[in-house]
Amino acid sequence: MKTVHALIAGSLVASVLGLAQPAVAEEVLRFATWDSDESLAIEQAIARKFEEAHPGVKVQVEAYGGDGYDQKLAAGFGAGNPPDVMYMWNFPQYKTSLMPLDDLITRDAAALDLKDFPEGLMNASRIDGKTYGMPAGFTTHVVFYNRDMFAKAGVEEPKAGWTWDDLRAKAGKFRNEAEKTYGFAVDAKPDPYDFEQFLWSNGTRYISDDGKTIDGFMNSREAAEVLDMFGDMAKRQEAVTVNVGENTSASALFKSGKIAMLEGAMWNKSGLDESGVKYGVAPLPAFAGKPVQSAISISAMSIAKDTKQADLAWEFVKFYASPEAVAMRTNDLPVRTSVADRKGMTTDPVYKPFFDVLAVSSKERPAFLKNPKWAQIQENLAVAIEAAITEQGNAQAHLDEAVQRSQRFLK
Repeated sequence: MKTVHALIAGSLVASVLGLAQPAVAEEVLRFATWDSDESLAIEQAIARKFEEAHPGVKVQVEAYGGDGYDQKLAAGFGAGNPPDVMYMWNFPQYKTSLMPLDDLITRDAAALDLKDFPEGLMNASRIDGKTYGMPAGFTTHVVFYNRDMFAKAGVEEPKAGWTWDDLRAKAGKFRNEAEKTYGFAVDAKPDPYDFEQFLWSNGTRYISDDGKTIDGFMNSREAAEVLDMFGDMAKRQEAVTVNVGENTSASALFKSGKIAMLEGAMWNKSGLDESGVKYGVAPLPAFAGKPVQSAISISAMSIAKDTKQADLAWEFVKFYASPEAVAMRTNDLPVRTSVADRKGMTTDPVYKPFFDVLAVSSKERPAFLKNPKWAQIQENLAVAIEAAITEQGNAQAHLDEAVQRSQRFLK
């Protein structure tokens, strides 16, 4: 197999000797993505940039779509014909089919400039000490707030350093039964992946760092406090409960002016921009005296373990992580600090909270990276979360039951 280095070297020799360029068989690198529309167009532009710098290489961008992505990717792996490079987030599911990148990262550490990648982003693709992807995009979580609603109600806008007590005090001032408005929304069926951020912020987590113990973690006093707090917010009508009965989302309520504050992430931003809502962005509130933590959702670039083009695939992954390519991905938050700084995003009031919380959320690792049977455990956890929030109390009992039902998955 000719590597990209061999292709370039052959071209240079022919040029130096004044010889006619020999015809070179085109090398095709397959790159699978879940994106569409503008994001897909950006990825295709990055692929063309890579091709320009690597004569004789064709990057075949394969758009599987968001809904069918896992199905098509799994089918490719199952048939022994996966894409060479792919977007990835579910490392536990695919890790046996992915190439560990640690040796390559170590070899090219200087060129990659690893200090430019926040530690939390690198940690998000590590399992059992092995790295299975280079960061491509990310989001942390924030609170969007309706500035017009705050001004009309005479409520001070949120500031850095605020607490959940502050949020609740503000939220209570927006309750209007006649207009069916609330200050906040509590999700009865939250994604447990994202929800763990609240446990982290209250000093606990779902499962021990070694992935072996949930008793005393998932059902800790601190975990129960989080659930009881959200249940009490709903009970006191400081928040409306969503995902119970009707399907109106918290985002839709925020865009229609029915809630004043929305806990969300970058995936909410484009819809809020299109809605015309005049919004501000605040960091997540803190539990008194404790540092705020956020879930980190990332997209990463991974390489199929069985690719026949490992060298070329790694060259493309490196290019995708380069400052040039990161700057091109205007639909993502930059994974390089230098690019975010250069674009002014780390000081822009809309984007700054996303980066501020990233800097302090680097040590926690989500539960699904710690235990191979986390999906089964999570089913019991999700039941406990929903029951505690909808019943507006008794969180400890529900979490204890979830732990009891899940113990068999830890053996």
